[in-house]
Amino acid sequence: MAHLLLKKSMSDSINRKLAEIKSLWGDGEPVYSKNKTVERFCIWISSWKYKLTSGLYFKVKYFIQRHIRGYDDLDTWNAAWFIARKSIPVLKAMRNNFHGTSIRYHREDRHGNIIELTREEAFSEDPPNSLTEDEWRGILDNIIYSFQFVLDEDSPDNEYNEENYRERYAKHKRGLKLFSIYYMNLWD
Repeated sequence: MAHLLLKKSMSDSINRKLAEIKSLWGDGEPVYSKNKTVERFCIWISSWKYKLTSGLYFKVKYFIQRHIRGYDDLDTWNAAWFIARKSIPVLKAMRNNFHGTSIRYHREDRHGNIIELTREEAFSEDPPNSLTEDEWRGILDNIIYSFQFVLDEDSPDNEYNEENYRERYAKHKRGLKLFSIYYMNLWD
């Protein structure tokens, strides 16, 4: 019961204070000055202060950084996400429109593990063993999947699923391994 009385007395004191403040304004509008020019200037300053402190400053700052450096400070906060976001469209375009394939720089053992070939092993045949178009598309798909995995993991609406995560992570690691092997061959 004492709790309710305390709550009501606090509410009454707040309402009295608000009524006192409103009575100082007169017709309900705050008056900065009798001079309307000064009043307009004060309103203009306060509105710009709000705009500058509400993120406009940082939006302009990051815009300028992106156009001068090619990236902004936010991109260095999560470089993996930035690289994945920039790489996916390029890799998809390469997958859909390529004019040649790479030389085979890897082989798989019987367990499906990727083993990188040395330069001598890759060029031991004459002519060198190159990938077929379907194999090259498969490699690019694995690389694209690994970058998409980075974006999906950082997404706020990502639903974590333990049994599905293990195989998705293994496929992600496979794509990154292929990316490291074929990095110098990602040109058309």
